[in-house]
Amino acid sequence: MRLSRLRRALTLFLAAGGFLAVTARAEASPIQFGSNFYDLVIVLPTVFSDGSANTWSAAQAAAAASTFGGVNGHLVTITSAAENSFLAGLATSYNLTGFLGAWIGGNYLGWLVGPEAGQPHTYTNFGGGEPNNAGIAYFNIGTSGPAPPGFWLDDSGTQGLPEYPQDPVIGYFVEYESPRAVPEPATLALLGFGLLAVTPALRRRIMRS
Repeated sequence: MRLSRLRRALTLFLAAGGFLAVTARAEASPIQFGSNFYDLVIVLPTVFSDGSANTWSAAQAAAAASTFGGVNGHLVTITSAAENSFLAGLATSYNLTGFLGAWIGGNYLGWLVGPEAGQPHTYTNFGGGEPNNAGIAYFNIGTSGPAPPGFWLDDSGTQGLPEYPQDPVIGYFVEYESPRAVPEPATLALLGFGLLAVTPALRRRIMRS
């Protein structure tokens, strides 16, 4: 009876470890810059005529509902050139071409979310004559547009509702403030492989008991 329980426990333990390893490889994690973590979420196809699925308010609500490392996210608030360059590099990894954008957490005057909510910009990277519509700000993540990639623009028309081709905003940036330590994907994968490696030795010990 004792041997059966030990075998069952070992099987469940190994199954959990294998599941963690597979999950770690299959799901991308937010990327760290400084003490915070960031993610770029793509909502719409690269060509669209109706941006209602990616309004600023919908993006803000989705970012606030997302969690990582035990903390809730918010639309990114960019406070330095270094942080802006990091986000531009994150967008480049998606290989997006043309004129495309991603919401950030403010408008032409200042920030609307996060620790900086209600504060004016201490850093801006508007380009191409922007801001020019007194609208919500977004980040150019494509390879062309009124301003080069990595620059900010403000939306025209109904604020917070992306329109094509004027404001082709297809996603949003999420920022997680100083999340608690979480296992790295590589660590989880090693855990799974390590458990598989020790299985024969554990099985032999069980059989002798």
